[in-house]
Amino acid sequence: MLIRHSFFYLLGRIIPGATTLLALALYTRLLTPDEYGHYALVMATASILNTVGFQWLSSSVGRFLPAQDNQPEVLISTALVGFLVLVAITGIPGGAIAWLWPDKTLQWFIVLAIALGWGQGWFDLNLTIINTRLSPIRYGVLTSVKALSSIGLAITLFYLGWGVTGILIGLIISLWFSTLLICKYWQDFSVRHYDVRLLKNFIGYGSPMILTLILALVVDTSDRFFLKWLMDAKTVGSYSAAYDLAQQSLGMLTNIVHLAAFPLALRALEEKGVTEARNQLRQNALLLLTISVPATVGMFMLADNIAIMMLGTEFREGAGRIIALVALSIFVSGIKSFYFDYSFQLSRKMGGQVWVVMWAALANIGFNLWWIPIYGMVGAAYATLGAFLVGLFFSWYLGRKVFVLPPFPKESYKVLLASAGMAASLWAAMRWDVWSTLGGRNSVVLFGQVVLGCIVYAILLLIFDLGQSRLKLTRYLTRCFQ
Repeated sequence: MLIRHSFFYLLGRIIPGATTLLALALYTRLLTPDEYGHYALVMATASILNTVGFQWLSSSVGRFLPAQDNQPEVLISTALVGFLVLVAITGIPGGAIAWLWPDKTLQWFIVLAIALGWGQGWFDLNLTIINTRLSPIRYGVLTSVKALSSIGLAITLFYLGWGVTGILIGLIISLWFSTLLICKYWQDFSVRHYDVRLLKNFIGYGSPMILTLILALVVDTSDRFFLKWLMDAKTVGSYSAAYDLAQQSLGMLTNIVHLAAFPLALRALEEKGVTEARNQLRQNALLLLTISVPATVGMFMLADNIAIMMLGTEFREGAGRIIALVALSIFVSGIKSFYFDYSFQLSRKMGGQVWVVMWAALANIGFNLWWIPIYGMVGAAYATLGAFLVGLFFSWYLGRKVFVLPPFPKESYKVLLASAGMAASLWAAMRWDVWSTLGGRNSVVLFGQVVLGCIVYAILLLIFDLGQSRLKLTRYLTRCFQ
């Protein structure tokens, strides 16, 4: 079931992922680094609002929905009332800040950030419900509609003369519009079904997460604000474009595994107990490594070519190095968030995770203040990597005290060997003279390198027989030709 669900989520993420990368390529060609810097700061501010104000509610809904299958109307009603209350709580001080801000341009950006934070919170809440109900196809449809409508509206409004504001408004509209496709999930809403005790359970589970999420935001977004403070918006734009490129590609792959894996582990724990949950977690860990290790190696080695192909001319200087470092950071973050952090979520003891992200956030602040003045935006990338490594260590160390995760499966070494073989083939191929006849570094070359890496990796996995892959392939081919 894990492979099947992961495959469905992969299909569902193809269009959103490709659209996101297309949007990044377009925006770095339509906007200057300074304009993209302001765009990135608005996105970071909206992310802060969403994470602090709404993400804990989505996580709580996802955690308690399997236990409320017999009374879905109670959970839906309580979740919607909670969301509306959070809109009011965040809107009043947010509106006051926007009203009192002295810079008129930034006033408008603050309003957009608030609206964007609300939209992202509502969209994430809907995604959580779909994901917890094990509906990967609906998940893919919703994210695809959002991605396509977002880029369509954004480009249209941009060319109508709205500039960065048009891009942001297009994204806001798409977040609210796309969720109309799954409004049936909210048909059971009634104020009469609102349950105060369930809301208290949400708060009990999610409130420790608020501080955790605030500290996690320090790690995820503070580099942009430090770069703005210590350097300028242009540097923020150049750094954010390279960072977003790595995060939207490699981060998407690790998130796909999480979307398929965590609900299965959660249901195994709720329905069959700890032993079955640990068995499921072993499968989850192997799949996470199988996907993330080769993707990280490939992105690290091909970072310069990726930057040249995907980013506008003004954004390419130093982008390859940022992409390579961020790829390593996303890999470390994925192992931490989508495996070791499960200890806190499965045990419902989220307090320990506060300490994890607190140490990571403190490390991130210290590293940024230390390295940005010396190395510029590369220092920010080093700071992110260092912070995630600190977080990974504390997640492993503290998590085992509340819920003992199984060790990585013995077959993990096969993934490492196959990835090393893929890296060797890419290293050799990058030096072949044939690439120079294709223009040295362009889309054809990059496509050829990616295909070569994938083929070599797949062949090596078959040779090493990862997860009895040879037997499964033989059975599949036999059925096809019968």
